[in-house]
Amino acid sequence: MSHGRTGAFSRRSLLAVPAGFAVPLGVLAQPRPPWRPGLQLYTVRDALAADVGGTLRRVADIGYREVELADLPGVAARSMRESLQRYGLQAPSMHASYDSLRGDFAAVVAEARTLGATYVVCPSVDAGERRTADDWKKVCRALNGIGRAARSQDLVLAYHNHDFEFAPFDDGATPFRLLLTETDPHDVKLELDVYWVAKAGLDPVQHLRNGANRIALVHLKDLGADGSTVEVGSGVLPMEEIVRTALLAGVRHLFVEQDDSPDPLASVATSFRFLEQLPSDLRPNTTSP
Repeated sequence: MSHGRTGAFSRRSLLAVPAGFAVPLGVLAQPRPPWRPGLQLYTVRDALAADVGGTLRRVADIGYREVELADLPGVAARSMRESLQRYGLQAPSMHASYDSLRGDFAAVVAEARTLGATYVVCPSVDAGERRTADDWKKVCRALNGIGRAARSQDLVLAYHNHDFEFAPFDDGATPFRLLLTETDPHDVKLELDVYWVAKAGLDPVQHLRNGANRIALVHLKDLGADGSTVEVGSGVLPMEEIVRTALLAGVRHLFVEQDDSPDPLASVATSFRFLEQLPSDLRPNTTSP
């Protein structure tokens, strides 16, 4: 989702992928890793608002088997669940605003239960609540409490990054580092958006390696040479390496996302074709669960 500012972009630092990353033989021998192709529905938000059932049918026909909800497109959670089931889609993850997580957590839990979601993701924090390191420490304390409550309900809380979490304070600390150090790894996981990591001039592959014990979900969002979001495999990010590293880190839910496109359904079809053409040890499983 697109809520962050445009950060400094360094193509050199982005593409400097560290060498010597050994792939275990067990992974190479595994022809179908246990992940199913996912789509963040924010990508097709306009089509979804106009026609929920028709859009979900097209998403399923393309080959996606999982979706992540940014919000409910003008329908009740039960109706959305029925539409997802009708087209063979599952929603393991949903976004819930920071305000709703703090203010009406019971309603968030009820919605997750109805949709069948296991992961509840905080997509961002309003600018006015994240100006200083102390602000971020307050956010981290709130996330810890929400995460404990989520775990008690057999749910998993995750936080979704943009690029502003990588902007350093005067002492060199970053909000992203505070999220790692000031939250409990048992209660607060991360949904790594690789596009926004790259927009901050950093290497998403290295972040996947470093965050193997914290990253539960990944947004597969590619970066165009002009800084825009483009179809997966069409930009400058090493997407094959990103998928491989994510799977080795234990991530099992990877969601294609493209913030803007003149034809979102055509774009997500292009992205899906890229996933289909990955090496056999990385290719998602499109069969029924």
